Amino acid sequence: MAPRKKTDVRLVYAIYGALFGLMFPVIATLFDAFMRDMGFGISSLIETQKTQPLHWIIDSAPIFLGFFSCLAGIKQKEVIAMNEGLELKVQQRTEMLHEQNEELRTMQGELEDSLHRISQSINYAQRIQDAIVTNTQELRSAFADSAVLFRPRDVVSGDFPWYLKKGDYHFVAAVDCTGHGVPGAFMSLIGYFLLNKIVKEQNLLETNEILCELHREVVRVLGQEADSDVHDGMDLALCRIDPKNSEVMYSGAGNPVYHLRDGDLMEYKADFWSIGGTQYRKRKPYQAQKFHYKEGDVISMFSDGVTDQFSSDGKHKFGFRKLKEHLTANHHNQLEGVHASFETQMYEWMGDHRQMDDMLLMSVRL
Repeated sequence: MAPRKKTDVRLVYAIYGALFGLMFPVIATLFDAFMRDMGFGISSLIETQKTQPLHWIIDSAPIFLGFFSCLAGIKQKEVIAMNEGLELKVQQRTEMLHEQNEELRTMQGELEDSLHRISQSINYAQRIQDAIVTNTQELRSAFADSAVLFRPRDVVSGDFPWYLKKGDYHFVAAVDCTGHGVPGAFMSLIGYFLLNKIVKEQNLLETNEILCELHREVVRVLGQEADSDVHDGMDLALCRIDPKNSEVMYSGAGNPVYHLRDGDLMEYKADFWSIGGTQYRKRKPYQAQKFHYKEGDVISMFSDGVTDQFSSDGKHKFGFRKLKEHLTANHHNQLEGVHASFETQMYEWMGDHRQMDDMLLMSVRL
């Protein structure tokens, strides 16, 4: 069936206006005939029209009203056309928004799927890192009273504790790699395997020589020999424990080591420059420091994620003093308890403030 043709609104308005205007001459003629007692016959009405020129003006009412109504119809048609255009635009916009919503829902689904896969991958990477890098079972077997507080900022971490027994020596290190999250985790794997290689395969046993070789290896692996945009590296405190001579050899790249004895804390400072990177072209070789210990002494190492953590108001860093005070005040306790109480203190210090960096605190009772 063919669509029904719409009536032109201008014609409709013109007809209605003319019909309305026709009422004026008809009523005026009838009223004039009535007032002059001429009756309502056709001849009387014609006679009224002939004898009263005013009726000629009134008779033009249908023409003028029809014309002005036609003009109103033109405006009405424009309004209708405008409304139809707006309705069409609204419909088009609605359809466009519907399509965009469908696209957004599709993108959201894809993003959720991607995030789920990424999350699964990172969680799997965490299991690998826990199994390889942050495994502390060997450390606990060698030193019954030892503890590691390991708190990544993200799922995986750039910090890691390292322990290795070589001959009569025990090597212990707290390593803080550049970055955190996935990039930091990659660096932690590089640092872990390089340390094992240097001590196990290359048989370097002096802590300062180990750090010098570690620096050369990191520079080589990351291609930092020439001008490079890769400045990643690591800070660490490395101790070699010699039980036969009750001696500790220490070398540090950025991070110190604390030696506690009967409530007294002695700090051995590190060399300034980090392992790897290109920012220190005129660096000197790393130095080694030695100190003797008694049974029951404690050595503690940590990453700067501990001391640099901001308070709940975001105005103050935790700092070295609070860490020293906590270790000194609890030196007689089991190290697991010392670390647990320290973690509680750190939680209270942080409050709702976000964790700034990976945290690592490592303590061994000798």
